[in-house]
Amino acid sequence: MNVDLREGERIEDLQYKGLRIIQSAEGFRFGTDSVLLAGFVRATAKDRLVDLGSGTGVIAVLTEARTGAKVTAVEIQGVQCDMARRTAAMNGQEIGVIEGDMRTVHEELGRGSFDAAVCNPPYHSINAGEASKNAEATHELSCTLEETVGSAEKLLKFGGRFFMCCPARRLAEAMSALTAHKLEPKRLRLVASTRDKPPYLALIEAKKGASPGLEIEKQLNILNPDGSATEETNRIYHRENA
Repeated sequence: MNVDLREGERIEDLQYKGLRIIQSAEGFRFGTDSVLLAGFVRATAKDRLVDLGSGTGVIAVLTEARTGAKVTAVEIQGVQCDMARRTAAMNGQEIGVIEGDMRTVHEELGRGSFDAAVCNPPYHSINAGEASKNAEATHELSCTLEETVGSAEKLLKFGGRFFMCCPARRLAEAMSALTAHKLEPKRLRLVASTRDKPPYLALIEAKKGASPGLEIEKQLNILNPDGSATEETNRIYHRENA
């Protein structure tokens, strides 16, 4: 499907099932962490899944295509919502896009309405250095890590699963927030650029109302020592034949 682009926009190939996404050349654009998180999500076609702080919708697009789940994307910025809606239409995907604040969107969508939730939250606290021009996406201006977790808890049904990522340096903070909101961490995977570097990212799956018990998966290394992508990175990026 053809789509009208606004000034400063372009279309990027997601290299999976012919999917594409509309991105702004100047605004915040998705990175490796979003692709890794989308690949970490476990869901089925029977599930209702909500993507919190969805931006232009890359996680929603990839997750819907990979799992078949019925996806609703929530984003506070109208410009990003507009791009996400046009991206879904371009791809022929039925993804609902809600312009709203994730902290209060349960009032519209209903408490306990979803089987799964996913979020790539802003990485930096408001006090973590100078904010960039894309600060809404990178710093906790609209929603803190604690509020993000609380939003997921409100939207998930009992037994629902929450998938998130965070900088490795904030892992303890994330785990504390999850348990405080009765989202028990069940699966953890650390990500490093190469096997000889310390992890920089944590991928977490938590379950609402579950008993304690955490599975720690093998570390994901993005690159081989020679700088080429690892076999698993290629698989996550759907480049198995690369």
